Amino acid sequence: MIQLKNIKKTYVLGKSSVEALKGVNLDIKEGEICGIIGFSGAGKSTLVRCINLLERPTSGDVFIGNQNIMKLSSKDLRESRKNIGMIFQHFNLMKSKTVFKNIAYPLKGSGLSKDDIKNRVIDLLELVGLSDKINSYPSQLSGGQKQRVAIARALANNPKVLLCDEATSALDPQTTQSILNLLKDINEKLNLTIVIITHEMHVVKEICDNIAVMEDGNIVEKGDILNIFSNPQAKVTKNFISTLFQNNKIYDLLKKDLFIKEIKEDEVLAKISFVGQNTGQAFISKISRKFKIDASILFGNIEMVKNIPIGNLIVKLSGQTENILNAGKYLKEHNINLEVIDYDRNTKNTDTKCS
Repeated sequence: MIQLKNIKKTYVLGKSSVEALKGVNLDIKEGEICGIIGFSGAGKSTLVRCINLLERPTSGDVFIGNQNIMKLSSKDLRESRKNIGMIFQHFNLMKSKTVFKNIAYPLKGSGLSKDDIKNRVIDLLELVGLSDKINSYPSQLSGGQKQRVAIARALANNPKVLLCDEATSALDPQTTQSILNLLKDINEKLNLTIVIITHEMHVVKEICDNIAVMEDGNIVEKGDILNIFSNPQAKVTKNFISTLFQNNKIYDLLKKDLFIKEIKEDEVLAKISFVGQNTGQAFISKISRKFKIDASILFGNIEMVKNIPIGNLIVKLSGQTENILNAGKYLKEHNINLEVIDYDRNTKNTDTKCS
């Protein structure tokens, strides 16, 4: 549905220039929900605006369906943009117009009769759950309601693609969840391709099928959401996932005297990561019995990603070094990852490395 080929974007500011995108390639399938995530300045918002040419790439090609919209005339581009809806962080509603008129606005010049436009708006309000707000003004709506109106407006022309630029960043957690549920519902009912730009890992965890991670104008990692969460490769991806699993807080606790003093010289600290059905297996008990080691769980958490559990445990392993190594190999054979946590008893620094 969406194909970006070698997209570059350079901003020229006087005698200096800033390279915002450095040759981005990305394929997004029809009906997919794709998350593009990155810290501030990574280039993600520039990239999403290049999809509908609100920002025209310096070079590269943008395909929507089989059409390279970079090669369209201004008139044809305006027509093509009807297939691409967009919602923003701050809603961008017209304050002086009612909900009805906000949603109906994109239908001006569409050739539809007044009755057809009215029926279309009524259908859209029912879809987003705001049928009773048809004559309200934006000032009378909550933040979540405003975003629902913005979604309805973006869907007015029956687009094939919906772009969401930090669409939940201004909302509280409960409202964010309701908007994400709405987007999932719309995706399923309309087979709508959705692209979500965000810096919030819990947003992509809740809704996305695939994810692209951006850093410094490049996509540094992309793939299926479950694979990215369970086996991140790029450092920036690991940092994002670490915030979700609160690894930094766990490591801060591990640095405290209470834990350091309890760890003997011949004992090992490790992080065990597991996915899916492995969460239901008593693998801690298994390796304890099979390899004659003691495994004490210090911390643990589980996150649900696409209704599949992904978990992390911080454990203390006691026993012969060879047995601990064999236990790590055994876990790996059963698709469970073990990383040894290095720590310095004097500086109390902690780090992880694969065993």
